Amino acid sequence: MEWRIRIYAKLTIPIYFLLLPGKPSQERQLNTPIPVGLIGLGRHGSRYLRHLVEEETGGKLVAISRQQVDKGRQQALHHGIQFFPDYRDLVADPAIQAMLVVVPPALNTSIALEAIKHRKAVLLEKPLALNSTEGRQIVAGAKQAGVPLMTGHTLRYEPVIRKIHEIGSNLWHWQSLSGTMHLEERPEANGVQGTGHGVLLEFGIHLLDWVRVMMPGEPLTVSANLTRSSPHAPETRAEVTLTSRLGLTCQLDIARVRAKRVTHIEIVGEKGRVLADWTSGMVQTFDQGALTSQEFVPATPTIVLMLRDFFQALRTRHPVPITGEEGLRAVELAEACHQAANSRKPIHFQQ
Repeated sequence: MEWRIRIYAKLTIPIYFLLLPGKPSQERQLNTPIPVGLIGLGRHGSRYLRHLVEEETGGKLVAISRQQVDKGRQQALHHGIQFFPDYRDLVADPAIQAMLVVVPPALNTSIALEAIKHRKAVLLEKPLALNSTEGRQIVAGAKQAGVPLMTGHTLRYEPVIRKIHEIGSNLWHWQSLSGTMHLEERPEANGVQGTGHGVLLEFGIHLLDWVRVMMPGEPLTVSANLTRSSPHAPETRAEVTLTSRLGLTCQLDIARVRAKRVTHIEIVGEKGRVLADWTSGMVQTFDQGALTSQEFVPATPTIVLMLRDFFQALRTRHPVPITGEEGLRAVELAEACHQAANSRKPIHFQQ
């Protein structure tokens, strides 16, 4: 039986919505790069641009949009792609089938919902949203439209993080977890877009997502202490304690500092301890306090790995690796930290 799909001139069907019978057609579909648009080309968005044009990701960058119009036009001309001063025009372009949104979180909701309205697959750079209310709007919109929605928690793709998970699984019953993320102060890093949110949403969200991976589905008790320069300023340091129903405790220390960067996580189990630093790439294991092994894990650009997974999921019609719901849970956990700090009482958090 021969199947035929008639596509009218003004109708473009995204690759991930097509079901073409026959092995040759399926192979062509799986090998076809997905046309993608990129919104936001600041410091982090520029990394996406570089990787998209220099690496094989499974996507083909065809258009960009940014608020600085002159720079955007120059970048588009340099790379031979389209530039849209207004992101709405980019989203409405029928040739674009997926959107990468790398903007301050205050802009995520309006852009994501516009993309979802046009039935574009969306990858939102973390955090998913500025707050859980907006996050739920994004997740509900994508679910209702049947549109893939992925959250860009790139720490999951760090080779060192994956290595420590591998080693940690052999330590038997875990006794404690800890994570430290101290990043250098930046003049422009005065909270997230002046919204009153600081390091928890800016980059601490990475560790909150990591905790959820390590304690999947566990009800948590959340205690937190936040350091601020003034009562209404965004926090510059967050010290968080998360305890599972079974008593497993995770200590997180997240801060902007003047000293050297510190990025490490630790798992302590009955059969030893493993410590990993994803900046240096070093993974160390200990037994009864003595160093037993030390391994350097080469770095790999996490954005490239994430983009490959995103586009592969779209081509094969599989669920995206880090869903919008997972991004929402991380934002909700950040809010629980704020509630615990403000009330000075532990908060019960159901994942």
